[in-house]
Amino acid sequence: MASLKMSAAGLEIIEQARQQKRWDKTAEVLCSDALTSKATLKRFWRKQPIQRETFIRICQVLGVECWEKLVDRDRALETSITANLDCQVAETSKKNPGFALPENLPAVRNWVGRIEEIETLKNQLLDPETRTITITTVCVVGLAGIGKTTLAAQLVRHLQLENTPFVAAAWESLRSATGIAPEFNWIVDSLLSTLSGSDINLGAIEQDDYLKKIAKLLDILKEKPCLLVLDNVETVLQAGEANKAGYFASNCAEYAWLLKQLAETEHQSKIIFTSRETLAQLPIRETRTISITGLSIDAAVALLQSFELTATVEELTALAESYQGHPKALELVAAVIRDDSEFKGKVGRFLGDRNWLLIRDIESLIDEVLARLSEPERTCLSRISVYQTSEHPLTFAGIAVQMPDLNEYELKENIIQALKRRQLLDYNVEVESYQMHPLVQEKAYRLLCQDTEAVRHANRQAYRYFLMLSFRSQTAEPIES
Repeated sequence: MASLKMSAAGLEIIEQARQQKRWDKTAEVLCSDALTSKATLKRFWRKQPIQRETFIRICQVLGVECWEKLVDRDRALETSITANLDCQVAETSKKNPGFALPENLPAVRNWVGRIEEIETLKNQLLDPETRTITITTVCVVGLAGIGKTTLAAQLVRHLQLENTPFVAAAWESLRSATGIAPEFNWIVDSLLSTLSGSDINLGAIEQDDYLKKIAKLLDILKEKPCLLVLDNVETVLQAGEANKAGYFASNCAEYAWLLKQLAETEHQSKIIFTSRETLAQLPIRETRTISITGLSIDAAVALLQSFELTATVEELTALAESYQGHPKALELVAAVIRDDSEFKGKVGRFLGDRNWLLIRDIESLIDEVLARLSEPERTCLSRISVYQTSEHPLTFAGIAVQMPDLNEYELKENIIQALKRRQLLDYNVEVESYQMHPLVQEKAYRLLCQDTEAVRHANRQAYRYFLMLSFRSQTAEPIES
């Protein structure tokens, strides 16, 4: 693959362009607009070789169109570029004609950050080392609104611009207004039509059962390298039963067989699933699960700045931190601050007016997630919401004291495991504590407060837990209720 590196004279030109934009050398906006990583930008500024296409994009984003003037032509690198580039491009075009973006690919607006996540996904899909261990499927999981769909859609655009082996791509969403997955035949027929290039006569296979249709789809994935994305896969997973969290729903047998076969069958294509819940029944060796958290604070601030709010950097940072970089929540809140006559775009006024996070639109999003919980899961989540994990670590003992009717096995293997798979509870190894996203915790506490006696009971149990910790640490400090 052709590479370019910066000359000393070129560095002066590009440095002036950067200073005019007042960007850092590895600014988030430069990474996102140039479709590259901070590591690549560091090589660029150090005058080290990087891919030709990336070199050109960086120059163009910085406003330098005549990128040829920046290239170092003092080494043999020039020969490989000028003498062989046309041959390389022609040969690459023959081997890899590229793929057209799916017509139903979601639009990406206000894209910021996520450079590390993009690179991680690329590595899992394209790195030769992962190919040797036959990874066919990558699952992107995370809390509702955390940006899974946007990340996957942007990844598809990255892969389409780069020299990847894929010759066809398909995108299907399993989300619907009812929360139930679309009719199976509609999805599989659409996949067959898109990936076959309409070579398959859908009328001829209309009467085929789901096994035959899945077999035809797998044949296509074996014949040519395709990129297939299924979005919102949680709709085919079991809801309302803790011991079956992450398992396929009994009324989604066709989807269960499809997803398992896509992951298990040997083919030259790659599959991406996005889901609010972990898929527990996919083969471990062929599947990688990547959990997505909030945006970095710098990226979250950049997102808020796109709404042209009146705020200091400190105020934007405080707002971003309070929502832990949750992109959907930040967009909804920023829109309220901008459009509501009470705030008139002033972030400081909003921060001073609210001592809660869940505005109505955000709460409805969290409601969708909690609606899938069993009653024991809901009880556990609401009771442990009394703990302030930012101040005191929450151990298993702290959860157990709130659920005295369950033995250790039932609590760990059913309830806690289910909440983890539903992306509602996480364990932070660094601080040795279970943690909830603040949006989830606030909603869980509101549910708890619907029953005054339940609030008293949860706080009494929390007091006993902290008292136990106090005795264990042999400290004489008073314990606040």
